[in-house]
Amino acid sequence: MNFIVTIDGPSSSGKSTLAKRLAKKLSILHIDSGSIYRAVTLYALQNNLLLNGKFLMKKLINILSMSSISLKENSNGIFKMHINNLDVENKIRGSKVSKHVSEIAKHKKIRDFVLKIQRDISKNKSIVMDGRDIGSFVFPDADVKFYIDSSIKTRSIRRFNQLKQFEKKLSIDEVKYDLLSRDKIDKNRKNSPLIIPENSLFINNDNRSIDDVLNIMLDHVKSIINKKVS
Repeated sequence: MNFIVTIDGPSSSGKSTLAKRLAKKLSILHIDSGSIYRAVTLYALQNNLLLNGKFLMKKLINILSMSSISLKENSNGIFKMHINNLDVENKIRGSKVSKHVSEIAKHKKIRDFVLKIQRDISKNKSIVMDGRDIGSFVFPDADVKFYIDSSIKTRSIRRFNQLKQFEKKLSIDEVKYDLLSRDKIDKNRKNSPLIIPENSLFINNDNRSIDDVLNIMLDHVKSIINKKVS
């Protein structure tokens, strides 16, 4: 039996880390949907399509139609982002991409482009997919849904610790500002905004260890899947 687990939540809430570990425990695939939007954002920046703080969306859509942005599985069973067959996994994680990704993701044609990739990769597979509209829009009928959240203070510290070794001049105040900006765009965008999906288990992980939250998620998944099988 194939099944789909969705994990939604704001940036740096810990959802991707939990999604990877949950998928490993369940011996199924993990797909980070946010990496697709990051790849599109990186591609737009590489092609100088940011002008006076605004992206040239018509040109971006046209370029995307002639390009290849895909998730490819490596020999270890891990999916990596590729642009025109080049691995860009490390490049999509920088602060410049993070700063602009929510702006890119709010456009319907971009979301439609990403949606096709998301649904194609899930065919005939059991997966854990994390993002910001996965349980609400991409897979509204998913077998198991989670919404992971934490305070802006906790999320800022996590994100800062991820970036500081690569971006020495970055301050935690800059990180906090970017996260709040992304939250505002994600929650208020017209197309599939960030919401708590119906029938999802809400978990705030501010004062919980990763192992603690992971065990809660595992128990929840197993209880639902066992009911479906029996």
